[in-house]
Amino acid sequence: MVEIEDLLEGDLATSSRAACDVLPDIVAALNHLVPRLASGADRTTVRRYFVFTDAAARTLTDLPARSPEALPASIVMYGLLRRSAVELPWVAPSCDGLGAVTVFVDRLRGVAAGLPQHCTKARRDIDEHRFSWFLKAMAAVEHEQRSVSPLRRAMLTLDLSSSDIADLMGVKRQAVDKWLLAGAPTDRMGKIGALAEVADILQYRLRDGMPPVVVRRSADAYGGRTMLEVIAQGDHEWLLRSTKDSFDYSGAV
Repeated sequence: MVEIEDLLEGDLATSSRAACDVLPDIVAALNHLVPRLASGADRTTVRRYFVFTDAAARTLTDLPARSPEALPASIVMYGLLRRSAVELPWVAPSCDGLGAVTVFVDRLRGVAAGLPQHCTKARRDIDEHRFSWFLKAMAAVEHEQRSVSPLRRAMLTLDLSSSDIADLMGVKRQAVDKWLLAGAPTDRMGKIGALAEVADILQYRLRDGMPPVVVRRSADAYGGRTMLEVIAQGDHEWLLRSTKDSFDYSGAV
């Protein structure tokens, strides 16, 4: 099993190959999308790029660690890595030719271990109008993804990976990645909607950083289960009502 330290030790080319072994489908997709973004593409291509870079960032920062105490929190690494996604199509190609994921791994090595960055030089052939359009398109897509997709909103608020959602839904991670790209099937929307609404309530009612902690904490009110375990076991509607009631102060004197 690849551990996050495998991406931080040794040279960049070796680390990049290890990352590619973890997410081959994402690597293939990004290596197809990035040239299209730089040369001209539509909003659909940008949307797909957003989804795949998000999946790459989550997968890499969710890798197990031999010494987690020596690393920044995964949500911090994920957030910083996500910010790098806008740069990837415009940075000089890496020496090993593995493409966007190599640049992502290079950023991760800098964020997590303070290693010198190699993929930092901007390409010389950047079209400034295309670049400006891409920045605006990425901002619009990110806003769209956060506000429109209940699943993505819940994942961002509760720091859930595709694997976490797969466990909650009883499906494979690859299925969740497809839902993020094309939308979830209607028979899954009840549980996804309840999860997203619980996430919205916690985000509004709790201080920053607490929702991911709260949903992973067992409680007597849930029979010794965590909120995530309650959802996984199909009691999502009951949990949603319980969460609403716990923050309902209308009857307070």
